[in-house]
Amino acid sequence: MHGTRWEKIQESRGDNISANSFTLSCKDAIDCSQVIPGAYKQLICLDGTWPQARILYQRNPLLQNLPKVMLTSGRKSVYLIHTQPTVYHLSTLESVARAIQEMEKLEGLEEKLIAPLKEMVRTQFRFGACAHDTQEEAKAIRKKGDKKWL
Repeated sequence: MHGTRWEKIQESRGDNISANSFTLSCKDAIDCSQVIPGAYKQLICLDGTWPQARILYQRNPLLQNLPKVMLTSGRKSVYLIHTQPTVYHLSTLESVARAIQEMEKLEGLEEKLIAPLKEMVRTQFRFGACAHDTQEEAKAIRKKGDKKWL
């Protein structure tokens, strides 16, 4: 969607803005688990780094006007070969899978959707990849003066 005016996409498709939801953790967001199944036709997720997603959101008034949903469960990421800000930050795939499962009350959907990600991580471990510390853990290690960071 980068470089495209959202309004033009919206007009050309004839989308009903109230039938969409947008994932974002903020004070007016509702927990995905509280959404009535079928209440939204689309789930819009911005894929990128947190700073990239924040800029896309801030520069797009139509996104700001959409109903917002958030995940509150304390699930840990299975994407261990990628450095996450904290242990509870999820990849976009994991977030979308979890949100759809919770919003539509479809138990087991999340596991089916993230199965390829788990297999990719297992394959990379077999070929020598190692689990990454979260950014929080890395900062704590650096503060302790661990030689690994010197």
